[in-house]
Amino acid sequence: MDLPTARRAVGKGTMPEQTPVEILHAEYATLQRQLPSTLTSDQKRSLAFYTGEQVNQGTAENPGDVPQDVARWTRNMLALEFFVRAEGRMPRENRRLPQGTITSAEKQCTNSVRTQRRAFSAGRLCAYQVRRLLCIPGFSFHPLADTWQANCAAYADFTATRGHSPKLRSSNASERALDRWAAKTRLAYRAGALAPDRINTMNGLDFWTWGAPTSRR
Repeated sequence: MDLPTARRAVGKGTMPEQTPVEILHAEYATLQRQLPSTLTSDQKRSLAFYTGEQVNQGTAENPGDVPQDVARWTRNMLALEFFVRAEGRMPRENRRLPQGTITSAEKQCTNSVRTQRRAFSAGRLCAYQVRRLLCIPGFSFHPLADTWQANCAAYADFTATRGHSPKLRSSNASERALDRWAAKTRLAYRAGALAPDRINTMNGLDFWTWGAPTSRR
């Protein structure tokens, strides 16, 4: 399952009082009642992880032996979810922080996130795993790309509402941050490190110029 489809599926048919996890579980509870012969290999694999989570939470209707890899993945996923809800953020991976700042539990969650992103890139996650991870607030399979898109959207919104590009000498911190992002984007372009689709996106923005290499506002 591709990522855009997975994101849409997480919120498909949502009810105001239901959480993304509840919606996902309801869908797989229905799928579980289908004849095994009608299921795809991905659906069967997904149901194994759905059942593993139900067994872990003590809500499985027919608990059985859960494969070790499924049980281990479920424990790690739930530990990550618990951390995010308790701390209000994703786990950090910052070697510049003072030693001891990041707890062993946070490091384990960071390692888990890294492992899941690699597995996703390699196509080793089933649909349930992808969608379940996306239910965790702040989780992303492509955090750098998501951040770039968010900055690009903020830049477009700024120019649309202000009628000019962000200024480095502005008294507004958000405006200065957008200017710094724009400067880094120009540097990447001049170094030949900016992807063609991003170049096209930037060319479509109002008030955008690639500028001279030494120009600063």
